[in-house]
Parts: sequence; structure tokens; C-alpha cells
Amino acid sequence: MNPLSHEVWNRGLSYADYRRSVTRNGEVFDEVYEDPAYRRGELALLGSLPPLRVLAMGEDWCPDVYHTLPTWARIAEELPDWDLKVFPRDTHPDLMRHFLWLKDAQRIPVYAFYDDAGRLQTWWSGRSATAQKALDDALAGRAYADLEPEERKRVGQALEDGYRRELRRKNFEEILVQLRAFFHLP
Repeated sequence: MNPLSHEVWNRGLSYADYRRSVTRNGEVFDEVYEDPAYRRGELALLGSLPPLRVLAMGEDWCPDVYHTLPTWARIAEELPDWDLKVFPRDTHPDLMRHFLWLKDAQRIPVYAFYDDAGRLQTWWSGRSATAQKALDDALAGRAYADLEPEERKRVGQALEDGYRRELRRKNFEEILVQLRAFFHLP
């Protein structure tokens, strides 16, 4: 969506309001919020960017959302020229259609970065290449929907462990690389 209208932006939730609406995985949202994936120097780098509005789309059942969204919420709180609004994907299909992946996949989370005039600068969705490889390795060529319940549980736990060990950071790093490239930063 380019440009982002004030009407659409104002439909979004603050992170605090979104967090109050979360019914699943709240403990992980809080865990990540207390220990975000960025490092202090990276916060300074992000602060050197022009003022940005971050449009975040997600759902509380998605590991890629609850392991990454709180980091972006903390960044927006730390940087005075940044603002973040959260849009639950399932109640905003009109907005999601602007961020489809590989033609029609509604991949979440979406982090879309807009300038203060509402022009889209860049966006990212889903999970990092490292997280995708970890999931692909755990699935071993099978579709998640085809797994038996015990196997789903094992794969889900492996992904959770991977996020806590390294994948939160890898997702953040991938987005940071994209922002650095877009804004021509070293």
C-alpha cells in the first residue's frame, strides 16, 4: 500500500493495545519484549534513519510473530521518530493483499516501513532464510499439515527452541540488512 493513508494507519493498534488483545503465547511476547533481539549499537544505527512508521501485521498463534514483533515494538518505543501500529492479519484482509508473498501467500509477520509522508520504503515478511532452513530441515521434505500430532509437536518445539537460541536474532539481522541496503548505510 503506497501511500499509506492516515485513515488506514489510524485503524492500527498500539503495541500495548495489541498485547492486551493477545490470547495465545502472551508469555513469549513478554519474554521477547523484555529481551529484544537488537543490540544497543544497532538501535543507534536505526535512530540515524529518517523518521519511520512501522506497519506490523500478525496473529498471536504464529511463532514468527510472537518471537519478533516485541523487538520492533521496543525499537519504536526507544526511537522518538518511529511509530508502530499492529494490524491483526485476519481482520485486515484489505491491507494484507498489499503484502502477499509469491503471488498469494499471506505470510506473517509483515513489517512495512513507511516514511513520515506515508510512502512505503521497504517491507519484509515471514521468517529469515536461516529460520526457514531450520523449519525445512525439521520437516525433512514433508508438509507440516501432513505430520502426525506428535511429530507436529516435536517440530513446533524444535522451532521454538531455535527461536530462543538464534532465530529471533537472525530474523532481526535480516531485516536490519534490508534497511541498511535501502537507506545506503554501512
